[in-house]
Amino acid sequence: MLKVTGIHHISSIVGHAQKNIDFYASVLGMRLVKQTLNYDDSSTYHFYFGNEDANTPILTTFPWNDAVNGKNGSGYVGITSLGVNPGTLTFWKDRLASFNIDTSTTKRFNKDRIYFKDLDGLEVELVETPNSIENQWEFNGIDTKHAIKGIDTAVLYSRIPSSTLTLLTDILGFNVIDEDDSFYQLQTQSGFGNTIELSKTKEEQGRQGVGTVHHIAFGVQDDEIDQWVDKIRDAGYLPTEVKDRNYFKSIYFRDKGGILIELATLSPGLMVDESIESLGGHLIIPEHFKAVSQEVMDTLMPIEVREVDKLEGYGYRNRYEFNLIRKRQAIIKEILALKTLEKVKGLSKDESSKLYDLKVKLQNVV
Repeated sequence: MLKVTGIHHISSIVGHAQKNIDFYASVLGMRLVKQTLNYDDSSTYHFYFGNEDANTPILTTFPWNDAVNGKNGSGYVGITSLGVNPGTLTFWKDRLASFNIDTSTTKRFNKDRIYFKDLDGLEVELVETPNSIENQWEFNGIDTKHAIKGIDTAVLYSRIPSSTLTLLTDILGFNVIDEDDSFYQLQTQSGFGNTIELSKTKEEQGRQGVGTVHHIAFGVQDDEIDQWVDKIRDAGYLPTEVKDRNYFKSIYFRDKGGILIELATLSPGLMVDESIESLGGHLIIPEHFKAVSQEVMDTLMPIEVREVDKLEGYGYRNRYEFNLIRKRQAIIKEILALKTLEKVKGLSKDESSKLYDLKVKLQNVV
């Protein structure tokens, strides 16, 4: 009997690319294990965040800087739950507070959780998971004891919870292992990231945009992907053809409750084109976009994985605006240096002329 292996990845729509990296890589300390392009849009990054060797369910994002804000609700993954070691929630509550991120503490199915929203409004939880999997990635003050392991659970909001429950159990192979007044808890094959929670309540209708999950992907065995196409079609859904995403092959279909679902193979994986040491270290342009590589590099917003101790404003949307801001900052720095000199000992004729020219230059940098 065909069964999914658990969560493969969850992909969300976010806004500013550097802001997204600063939050997940620096605030949460997750490793940027892949930076590539949206397979269907060469103008958009596709970031993958995970543990040190990308062997747990991956959180991925599409930064669409000028997209409208979405609205979480029915037809979407409502909450992405990231697993951390038991006894570390106090650390995480304090850390998020240090970055002015509001949190709340809750408990569901006997698991303590910290709930918060990321900088784009995505709903996230940190949940204590005693699973033996450890993350050896350390960054920006987060050591291996406190490091996020990967995606542990996803909370689904369905327009028709009964139909989504049938899909999860009768078709995808999940089993209901617990329930309360508000949620079903389902599990598939053993391992990290094999749990789903389905809301029994029909939430207000969601709307796609920044701050919403685009799709959830479940893992399937490599040699079974074609069988899944037939199984999904025979169950009355409309799967796509098998798509080659370089790191996996997959199909997409929409649940009757509105949720976009992907079934993705476990291989070849994210290390097919990078070693573990170099994961996420540089932009990888998919083969079908190689002909426009220079155009991509000339327009994409510059990004970097960096250590931050506060979250700044991001006043640029692309490479042109980024370069413009840096040019203005350099001119302003020169102007301030000359004004300081003027106060101390006055300016020579050449220095006064240079100050005037810099002011004119600044006005023309638009």
